[in-house]
Amino acid sequence: MQGKIFALGLLLLITPIASAKDRTLVAEGDYIARTKTGDNPLSHWQLWHLSNGGYEVVDTSIKNASSVQIFRFDSQFFPIGYIKKLGPISKPQASNVATLPGWTISCRYESKKLSCDAESSEGRKSTTSIAAEDPYVVTGEFYDLDFTWFMTGVVRLALRNGAKDGVVNTYALTDGAKAGDIGLEPDDPMKIVFTGEETTQVMGKMQVVKKYEWGSEDFPLLRVTSQGLVVSLTNRSDPAIGLEMSGYKEYEPWGPIR
Repeated sequence: MQGKIFALGLLLLITPIASAKDRTLVAEGDYIARTKTGDNPLSHWQLWHLSNGGYEVVDTSIKNASSVQIFRFDSQFFPIGYIKKLGPISKPQASNVATLPGWTISCRYESKKLSCDAESSEGRKSTTSIAAEDPYVVTGEFYDLDFTWFMTGVVRLALRNGAKDGVVNTYALTDGAKAGDIGLEPDDPMKIVFTGEETTQVMGKMQVVKKYEWGSEDFPLLRVTSQGLVVSLTNRSDPAIGLEMSGYKEYEPWGPIR
């Protein structure tokens, strides 16, 4: 997947998250990187079931609590949107700029159109849209993207009609025509290919997971539970290296998702 360069390093969520009375926490866990020297916690996520039947994953960075990603899914757990935030950042005293503003970026997956809005903590706004061919997702140069949740949406879309493999179209956030504006461009599609099943220890228990491959050079191997969750992305030559969900806790049944 060849993402287009887009300066989204500073983002601030302004769109409100559903209130506590409108959502129920059904599961939570961590997003970690497995390396040869040990595990590196990257973020903590919470999965919420909304009163309208949909789901929302709120993913908070371990190193910077103001960096939050929100993955939105419908009642069948197909992705319908993505939001990224990062609060204003104070610069060192030697810098000419004391504080860099935060930004909001919010993307909505519509039937024939992808729409994205951006707004800074200083009130600057930008909006863009593009005709989109379903199934599709939006990508960008998000330095801390939670790939387990992002790829969960991709796999769900790729296999929506029961196929063993499928293609998901991709649209990339870019810089707009004016400085500070956003744009959208078609990017390389993502092909998901089924390669088999295995029984393994996942999320604290032995269970059957499906295995898939996609076009990533770094982590092309995916393991997916019966609930449709991508629990790991690993390296083909060294399965001990990769990205995965860890510390999974489930508070009420919410799957498997058909």
